Amino acid sequence: MMKNEIVFSFASSEVGPLGRAFIKITELSTGQPKLKKIYDDYIKDNRPPELFWHDAVERLNLKVNIKTGAKNLIPKTGKLLVVSNHPFGTIDGIILCSILTKIRSDVKIITHKVLAQAPAVKHQILPIDFTASKSALINNIMTKRKAEDHLKNDGVVIIFPNGQISTDKKYKQKIIEKEWKTFASKLTLKSKSPVLPFYFEGQNSKVFHYANKIGQTFRYSVLMYELRKKMGKTINVHIGSLIDNDRIKSIGGLKEITDYLRQETYNLDPENIH
Repeated sequence: MMKNEIVFSFASSEVGPLGRAFIKITELSTGQPKLKKIYDDYIKDNRPPELFWHDAVERLNLKVNIKTGAKNLIPKTGKLLVVSNHPFGTIDGIILCSILTKIRSDVKIITHKVLAQAPAVKHQILPIDFTASKSALINNIMTKRKAEDHLKNDGVVIIFPNGQISTDKKYKQKIIEKEWKTFASKLTLKSKSPVLPFYFEGQNSKVFHYANKIGQTFRYSVLMYELRKKMGKTINVHIGSLIDNDRIKSIGGLKEITDYLRQETYNLDPENIH
C-alpha cells in the first residue's frame, strides 16, 4: 500500500541544488526525523487509506477546536467550494481534509505537490507546482481543469485563495492576507458552486516570517519546523455560513467576488481585524 522509504521534504526543483541541500539539512535538524517516525509507525499499523487525514490529526496530536458549531452546515451532497485563510502551511490542509472527509468522501484539495507524496491520499491532491518551468505551467493548468471538473461532478474542492502561506513584511504584528487571487472566484462562477468559508486563528512563528523575508529557500527550510511546533497545540477553526451561487453571481466581477469571499472569511475572525 504505502512504503517506508517515502520521506516528505520541501526540497524540490523549485530551488537549485544548493538550496535543496540546505533545506534537507535544516529539515533533518528541526523536525523531519520526528515526523518520519510518526509516518513509519503509521505505515506499520496498516491503517485504512480513507482514514489518513483523521489519523494524521491524531498522530500529530493536533487539538482541533471547531468553535462555531457550524459543522452540521457542511452539505452532505452536491458541489462545494471551500475557501480558507492559510496561516500555517501543511497543517491547514490536513485539518480541513480531516473535517470535511468525516462528512464527504469526494474531497479534493488544491495544494503544494509535496502532499501528493502520500499514496493513500494522492488521488485527493490537486497539486500546484511552483517551479518556474513549462512542465509546471502545464501541470497547474491541468490541476485547474481537474478542480473545475470535480466541482461540476458535484464534488468538494478546497482552495487557499491567497496562493501562499500567510506572511507580511511587518511580521511583528498579526498577519492578515492582503489580497486573494481570483481563481476561486473563477471556479465558483464556472462550476456554479456554493462557497463555504473557513477561518484559522493563529499564525506561524517569527522564525518563519524572518525566513520568508530572506527568500524561498529559507521559507521552505523551516516548514517542517513549523509543523513540528504545532504538535500538541490547539488549533481554533471557524466555519462560516454557506454562500449560495446566486448570491455570488450578484456581487459583480471577479475582483469584487474575491474581495467578498475574503471578507466573509475574515469576518469569522473573533478579533474581527481585517
